[in-house]
Amino acid sequence: MPLPDAGPLSDVAVTAALEAGRGALVTIAPGDTSMAPLLGTGDAVWVVPLPADPRVGEVLVFRQQEYLVVHRYLGRAVTSGGTPCLRTRGDRRNRLDPPLPPTLVRGRVAAVRRRGAWSDLSGPGARAFARAVAAHALFWAAAGNAARPVGLDRVVARIDAALLTIAVPVLFPLLHRRIPAPAPSGPSKTP
Repeated sequence: MPLPDAGPLSDVAVTAALEAGRGALVTIAPGDTSMAPLLGTGDAVWVVPLPADPRVGEVLVFRQQEYLVVHRYLGRAVTSGGTPCLRTRGDRRNRLDPPLPPTLVRGRVAAVRRRGAWSDLSGPGARAFARAVAAHALFWAAAGNAARPVGLDRVVARIDAALLTIAVPVLFPLLHRRIPAPAPSGPSKTP
């Protein structure tokens, strides 16, 4: 999901805030649906430094070409050339993102603002949700690849999106606790 004001300066500003131990508030670009139904226009993410290797299912912020992207981490992989990389995908995308060098990851999303309310992405329920969505993403990306040669990849993509459209509005509020808006300055703490 490309982020607004997503030129190099935005990347520099987010990176500087995270390197200083602060979080960064980033809003979702108008019209971007790559992380729907979890995130859409007007929503925001609170990005914090990545203290260690990402956990499967976490939502990461990383640099892709000339902009920042918010997508879900699905696991480690190796490129065809043997280089270690990360696998990511936007929840609404049916294909995996290109292999991601770990050096392009700027941080992880600790909280999201959906429809004006902040929710924490930590805790056992939130982590279970994240792992389940990551497993869903891997399964449906593979199904889309398998269906592509026979021209059914769009059908698979619609099923994938429909399942998320049903599950996220029901499960997200049950498994994520509401929190106050994260502090815009000072040392970063996971909400």
